[in-house]
Amino acid sequence: FNEQVTNEFTASHLYLSASIWFNARDWEGMAAYMLSESEEERGHALSFIDFGIKRNIPLQLQSLDEPPSAWHSPEDVWETLLAAEKENTQSLLKIAEEAKECNDFSLVHFLNPFHMEQVESEDKLGTILSKVKDE
Repeated sequence: FNEQVTNEFTASHLYLSASIWFNARDWEGMAAYMLSESEEERGHALSFIDFGIKRNIPLQLQSLDEPPSAWHSPEDVWETLLAAEKENTQSLLKIAEEAKECNDFSLVHFLNPFHMEQVESEDKLGTILSKVKDE
């Protein structure tokens, strides 16, 4: 559970780094999108923390690795983000599987909106990446 909190904060930092990268190149629209996604990912982490507190799950924040920041192109940025979202999807599926095995149905229920968001995120990022590659 703590690992997922870390994953969400890591995703937030990754999107923030991408926002900074796009801002430095005067791509304000993409920078704003990345900033918004960063805030959303932070919100996910806080939701996990709130749920953990309510369920008396022992919580401990973990260190975050420095996010990438030296991309060569917008395509590189979008590829990095899509790969990160796919990793996050797998992490969430692992937690859901463990919750089902333990008959922790409240955790399964809590995770459902995150699963649907991952489907949407991967689809959106894949579409954007395809368009960026076509440019």
